[in-house]
Amino acid sequence: MNLLDFEDDYKELVTFIPNKEVPIHRWYSFVEGYSTELVKKLINEQRVQPRICLDPFGGIGTTALTCSELGIDCISIEANPFFADAAKVKANINSYSKEGVEELVSRLERELLKCNGVVQFPELESITFFEDEHKKKWIFHKSSSEGVYDILSQINRLCINGSVIYRPLLTLSLASILLEVSNVFRNGKCLSYKRNWESRKYSRKQVHELFLNHLRTVVIDDINNYSGNYVDNTNRIILGDSRRAIAEIEEEIDLVITSPPYLNSRDYTDVYRLELWILGYISKFETEKKQRKKGLTSHVQIPIEKVSYPDVPELNSAISYLESSDVKLWNKGIPNMVRGYFNEMEKVIQSVHSRLTTNGRVYINVSNSAYSNCVIEVDVILAKIAELNGFECKEIRVARKINTSSQQSSLIGSEKMRESIIVLEKV
Repeated sequence: MNLLDFEDDYKELVTFIPNKEVPIHRWYSFVEGYSTELVKKLINEQRVQPRICLDPFGGIGTTALTCSELGIDCISIEANPFFADAAKVKANINSYSKEGVEELVSRLERELLKCNGVVQFPELESITFFEDEHKKKWIFHKSSSEGVYDILSQINRLCINGSVIYRPLLTLSLASILLEVSNVFRNGKCLSYKRNWESRKYSRKQVHELFLNHLRTVVIDDINNYSGNYVDNTNRIILGDSRRAIAEIEEEIDLVITSPPYLNSRDYTDVYRLELWILGYISKFETEKKQRKKGLTSHVQIPIEKVSYPDVPELNSAISYLESSDVKLWNKGIPNMVRGYFNEMEKVIQSVHSRLTTNGRVYINVSNSAYSNCVIEVDVILAKIAELNGFECKEIRVARKINTSSQQSSLIGSEKMRESIIVLEKV
């Protein structure tokens, strides 16, 4: 494979950090995302501007929104309902007016000032969310919970009839502060408790003010400065499983820009459980289990069947190593996870190939992984799988080097793993 050093160009762009200062993109911070500037760079490489772009793993819509800004239709597929809704909120920018949001914010402020009574919390099977004297830990102190559900109640009450279009927008603003007013933080693959969480409390009114401040200083400001030139891709954002949904696309695709879940055992259903449970997407463990199954096989949170995998030397070697009897793994499901990941990614690549125009390009942002002293070259393996299925790998652009997890650092020493962009072309 042709590995090229693109760190000077891509090191910052493969993170979401630049988006935190970009209007509309900054409405919700997404740790796992890449930047709009990266998408623009890749689009500008094309000989002619694409008509239709595809992002099979759409996340919160960076590719879709950037395409909208550039006047390009974009089909975005996302399995996580909160992510898909967040993407739709941003893509629906043409429907919002500064006056409409300002009026709702004023009404919300007046109504929230009246909120000081008992709050009826929803019945959630997960008992870790709300403060209880019989528990040792909880995710939200009572005052924070009250503030959050005051806001949700008022959003649902005020966003009716002509204002219903603003309900998802206001809900996304609430989502943007959930982590801050909680007792936990995103710690790689999981949520961990903040230091001194017991004494770090937000009052009910402080939660209200954080929410209103986000609307005033971020959302209203962006809507006020919006030029109104975006293509409306809202209906092109599909809540679905890319392993099957790509096959249902009827149009020819000119370009693909995407970042699938990394092979790092990160379960987004866990990492974003605050948003999923508190905002009403999930209330029972069975629903959570079903949601986990809708995503690409990239974690060991559910039992994984042993499946076949593409015949690629680097993958054969990694599987043989992981399945050998003398290798100690922190979870015995890891070999099947690796098998399943590449089995399913091959199906996605095949589906993309069937919808892509001849000479159409595919850009895949991925990171390599490591398990029990074995570095899995995800970028090289995916590139070779693509070449087995009708693509030419033009190059692999090394975007940056990332540290291994703490459980791997002692095993592979100072070695860092590549995060890359695979460049494919249909032949």
